[in-house]
Amino acid sequence: MLMTDEICPTTYLDVDRISPFTTPVSATYRMDLALTYRCQNNCEHCYVGRPKDMEELDTDKWKDIITRLWEIGIPHLVFTGGEATLRDDLIELVEWAENTGLVTGLNTNGRRLSDRELVRGLTDAGLDHVQITIESHDKKIHDEMVGSEGAFDETVRGIKNVVEVPLYLVTNTTLTRMNTKNIKDTVKFVADLGVEVFACNGIIRSGEGKHYPYALTEMELKKILERIINTANNLGLRLIWYTPTMYCKLNPIEMGLGVKSCTAGLYNMAIEPDGKVLPCQSYYKDVGNILKDEWESIWNNELLNKIRSREYMPDMCSECEWREICGAGCPLSLIEGDETVFCFESGSNAPV
Repeated sequence: MLMTDEICPTTYLDVDRISPFTTPVSATYRMDLALTYRCQNNCEHCYVGRPKDMEELDTDKWKDIITRLWEIGIPHLVFTGGEATLRDDLIELVEWAENTGLVTGLNTNGRRLSDRELVRGLTDAGLDHVQITIESHDKKIHDEMVGSEGAFDETVRGIKNVVEVPLYLVTNTTLTRMNTKNIKDTVKFVADLGVEVFACNGIIRSGEGKHYPYALTEMELKKILERIINTANNLGLRLIWYTPTMYCKLNPIEMGLGVKSCTAGLYNMAIEPDGKVLPCQSYYKDVGNILKDEWESIWNNELLNKIRSREYMPDMCSECEWREICGAGCPLSLIEGDETVFCFESGSNAPV
């Protein structure tokens, strides 16, 4: 390689550059499968905007969906809900997906993972990763936030069981005014359980969370995140921040949290218990049915095209240096106005 003290070959390399989240694709990278909206918890901030008893597809239909996702070219799926572990066929579906060739994950409250046989069954089926929600190190706060007495003990046992098996484990904590006063203790508690990755997000203003009174503003979140970052670094924990925000209010890059932008309808989408397809799991306006509609008609839905082309961005963002990667926070709130969910005062969103 030509060496010179005057020109940096990395900076001045004459190649085309593509901004993050702008590469054209013909299918999403990850599909979240909400197998059920049933759940043992009753979180006041739950983003699910559907009744818990919504019609559910049977095992064979879900297998058909999984096979179709593979044929479409979607490589990664996450079983979620509601609470996916309430489905008796979860292990069977994980095994089917793994044998088909997909990467599989599970988002869960962790309560049923207190059963070691279930954890072993999921591991043997080939499950690749698990995310368990724990809202506080304080049993009382956790149980109050999830609306179920005794939930904390089961969730902690579930975390301990997963730590013992070869599964990639992440915990996730929803940051609110109820659980952030002693957030450093929660981070330490998670580390002491043997967890190596701590994730967190803000309130998703969808479903029960739409009018949740304890949501934090972005300015409040910034200060709390600084404490979390310092604690995680001291403990050797990897930290993941999910919520995309307007960078002029909370810039994740400047905080060392990486590039964050809403990727709904682009790199992640969701399928409901009855087969309807959503832009993301917190936006309840379907864009088709995976069992009835051609993928091309779903993928080219008008709403998804608006999200991907970022037609929603306000004029104030036109000259911003962060425009391409920020995306003005949550596009759904800007497209749908008050009918949609927002997080905090900016309307940013945080799919999990």
